[in-house]
Amino acid sequence: MLFDKQGKPVSGVLTAQIGLWDAGTEVNQEPGFGPDQAPRQAAPNTGASEHRPVGKVKDAFTYRQVSEVLKVTITPSHTAQN
Repeated sequence: MLFDKQGKPVSGVLTAQIGLWDAGTEVNQEPGFGPDQAPRQAAPNTGASEHRPVGKVKDAFTYRQVSEVLKVTITPSHTAQN
């Protein structure tokens, strides 16, 4: 969420609000090991097609917590005028 209920820009550390999403384009593989993941993938879209809509990741693999790999901080450059 980039704006609060009053329409004002949010600011601060928002890492806890970030989640991992699946594009649904190719079948998921074990993170960091699958042959159809960069940089091992021979070309874009060469993995088996998944044909699913974009959604939160729901597979059997284990992923690191978002806060272990990134920190999201938003600082508005100006306030919207009404």
